[in-house]
Amino acid sequence: MTSIRNVCVSIPLILLLAPFMTHADARDEHRAIKETLGQYESALNSANTAEIAQLFTLDGVMMAPDAPAAMGRNAIKASYGGLAETLSFNLAFTVDKIEFIGDKTALLLSHSKGTVKVNDSGQATNAVAFKELFVLEKQSDESWKFTHYSFSSSPSDE
Repeated sequence: MTSIRNVCVSIPLILLLAPFMTHADARDEHRAIKETLGQYESALNSANTAEIAQLFTLDGVMMAPDAPAAMGRNAIKASYGGLAETLSFNLAFTVDKIEFIGDKTALLLSHSKGTVKVNDSGQATNAVAFKELFVLEKQSDESWKFTHYSFSSSPSDE
């Protein structure tokens, strides 16, 4: 009889707490996705192309305006290598929205502001702003990696 009473008491308690556990899980996933974006920001600003490439899945895609899509981690690393030779970035990213489109897939909308300098040009640093769309996939080690990334310039007053 005690077992039945314990089950009867436990079920309503579990049902009561389940939404809170789901929200805690969602907060953890949001935090992990934001950490991935923070790693990207740091790697981009320090021109660490190897680290940038590791933030993408093996078959990841990066689509920059007016450039061919970089498909696959090696192509992404090469693309960022070319950017790092030409440009120096100092950007700060802000998350606008994270939306889960499956258990292991999320959309991340963000914007960034900062400066870009053309290396070895003698030109002044230019203020820039971008808007970004990332698709992320949760990996078997619980980390989140980019599967797709695209960005465009944005008015700096947004």
